[in-house]
Amino acid sequence: MENLFVPYTGKKPALVCINGHRLVILTHEKDTLEEDLDLLGADRVKKVKVKGTDAEQEQLFGKIARQVDGGVVIAPAGIGLRDVLKNLETELPWLQ
Repeated sequence: MENLFVPYTGKKPALVCINGHRLVILTHEKDTLEEDLDLLGADRVKKVKVKGTDAEQEQLFGKIARQVDGGVVIAPAGIGLRDVLKNLETELPWLQ
């Protein structure tokens, strides 16, 4: 079982728009999010337990994505949020 951390604004996951992509960024480390909550417009961090089969994990990520009508990105461990955002801005194609 693994813990992931989700940024929240009020009752919904905090959404960031990058090149037209609506994303929620999850991290392995709570501190990574707490240090830069303002970058995501978030006001708190919520811990979620990731367990079960791949299908069950996919359901969890799908639920988070549906709450914001977007996608989910899991940031690599040991990488700061600013670097993750910068990389996504570079790598994601523009949507119109």
